[in-house]
Amino acid sequence: MVKDSHIFSFKVTDPILKAGAHPILGKTLVASNGQEWRRARSVISPTFSSSRMKSMYAKVRDCLNELFESMEPYGKNGTPAELKTIYGNLTMDVIATCAFGTKVNSYRNGNSPFIHNANMVFNPNPIRLLMQMMLPTGLLKAMRLKHVIPESANEFFFEMTRTIMRERKRQDMKYNDFLELAMNSEYNEGKDGGYGSANSSGDDEAKDVNGNVNTGKSAYGKTETAPDPYITNEEILANAWDFFTTGYESMATTLSFASYELSRKPEIQERLHDEVRASLDANGEIEYDQLGKMNYLDAVVSETLRLHTISIRLGRMASQDYKLGDTGIVVEKGQTVEIPVYAVHHSEEFYPNAPAFEPERFMPENSHKLIPYTFLPFGTGHRSCVGTRFALMVVKLALAHVVQRYRFVITDKTDIPVLLKSSVLNHTPERVILGLEPRAL
Repeated sequence: MVKDSHIFSFKVTDPILKAGAHPILGKTLVASNGQEWRRARSVISPTFSSSRMKSMYAKVRDCLNELFESMEPYGKNGTPAELKTIYGNLTMDVIATCAFGTKVNSYRNGNSPFIHNANMVFNPNPIRLLMQMMLPTGLLKAMRLKHVIPESANEFFFEMTRTIMRERKRQDMKYNDFLELAMNSEYNEGKDGGYGSANSSGDDEAKDVNGNVNTGKSAYGKTETAPDPYITNEEILANAWDFFTTGYESMATTLSFASYELSRKPEIQERLHDEVRASLDANGEIEYDQLGKMNYLDAVVSETLRLHTISIRLGRMASQDYKLGDTGIVVEKGQTVEIPVYAVHHSEEFYPNAPAFEPERFMPENSHKLIPYTFLPFGTGHRSCVGTRFALMVVKLALAHVVQRYRFVITDKTDIPVLLKSSVLNHTPERVILGLEPRAL
């Protein structure tokens, strides 16, 4: 993923994203490879530069107000709250606001079509999933089985994106979000050489959780020729779908697992609360720069991502024959190497007492004990998740403000251990039910 990424530059997509089966979803960053991936990523990456992250920070904070309103009745009545759903409403609103400049009112609409269709993506029909995994692409096309997810759910997000794009083309407004960046660089045949100029003047490069700068460089620091910075309409639709569905599930899942673990470890929860209280400004807010200085909050989130890894495995495909060290094994061109992320995160070799929730592992004073490349919640190298910093910002800010206001407690409705969804791809909870005890502000 890093040193020999020039050989393993092809990211293996999950069966539900077979590039040949679906004409649009095969064009997400996750499913793309080679120059197509590099070109699209050069357009999308600036969405998460520091300057844009700071502008999105206030929008995320505004979204939290509706989260607190939805939690208030549970705190007053003492009724257990199903946090996976509540956090899902938050993350759907955050993504819609920050990436698409629109509101979806997830809390006020109990039957939100956004939530309904996003859930369909993460609850595939087992028979369709098996067919998608086992049948060759040609047969899938003949059967018109484009995707394991019903096309109605996919088309919902496609049409929403098309509608927003049409409305923006009629307006003269600046949004400074993903969709604006994409539209500025959208390929238009016959117009100004074919495409607009990508606004790629991000003031820095995003780093993955292992400290690697996502520059698109190949191994040994050699930079490949940069492709023209444009993005096609289908790539915009595909990555909008990916932002809504993947971002919604990953952030809601992390917040849910973090809340669950804190409810089981009151001493950790109180230490986190103390750090949050010490980090508030005179208005009871946490400034953008201060959020990055909250070491214990970072440790709690990191330990949650280690213990409850969402993507249980990663895959890379060899573009040429590759000798595996001095083992005598040759990975042949076209073969796949899979990295068992969940197993690595739960290995006693790398994390002593691995089943335990111990945020201290990730505190600065213990950083020397961490073995590089054994923490892979977002992957690593130039194919790591492009939205890592945004996801971490949302999760940290939301968790900090909720812990400031409520104490998570176990109730007779709480599943111990957490009831998980049946999935061969992801580690996510079916539900997380906890009590919310109001704190004095």
